[in-house]
Amino acid sequence: MKTLEDMKEYFKKDRYVQLSGIEIIEVNDKYAVCKAELSDKHLNTADMVQGGMLFTLCDFAFAVISNYNHPDTVSQTGFISFINACVGAKYITATAREMTRTRHNCVGEVTVHDDSGKVICISQFNGFIR
Repeated sequence: MKTLEDMKEYFKKDRYVQLSGIEIIEVNDKYAVCKAELSDKHLNTADMVQGGMLFTLCDFAFAVISNYNHPDTVSQTGFISFINACVGAKYITATAREMTRTRHNCVGEVTVHDDSGKVICISQFNGFIR
């Protein structure tokens, strides 16, 4: 059985996630929670959290849940729906859940909330299980 510390150790090699300030908060076979403390580097010219940061957080949360359940899983496709602008938040949190899986595929849904609990975006990913 993998632990939270096992997953943190595994993903230390993800340099882009490290530079983005994303961390794994919780993981089990049902869901993964990841969090990013926000700073100026995450904002676009309108002072909202940049869409690329939101997508990165979603993609990473999916990677955590899928690799917890199926080591060596990579994202094949992903899409995101931006629901609300993220302005003035101190942090954002992504919760990823695996919706279904087959021998070589898994599908997950990720929801991002700001620190007030407002839904910022929802995404869906399809992963290839090697």
